[in-house]
Amino acid sequence: MDYKDELFKGVTVDLDGNSYTDCTFKDVVFRYAGGPLEMSNVGIDRFRFQFGGNLAQGLYALHQLFGTEALLQIIRGSVEPAKGGQIELQMPER
Repeated sequence: MDYKDELFKGVTVDLDGNSYTDCTFKDVVFRYAGGPLEMSNVGIDRFRFQFGGNLAQGLYALHQLFGTEALLQIIRGSVEPAKGGQIELQMPER
């Protein structure tokens, strides 16, 4: 489903298979299982994640292998590059 110019406040937002353009999210729970997702020009204020499906299983496997702190470092490393570094995301082909 395509969402445009919408405010999501205090709700659970299913991300899989959806696109969000010019939307605002306040105090929401993002539910995500690793499916297609598009976001463009969104504002986010206070959120939590709820993972499902194979994505949740993969994150749990990483947690089992490396523990909580190492898993958090892996996640931070993918969204907060070292000073002067760049984030490189490989997007799935459509």
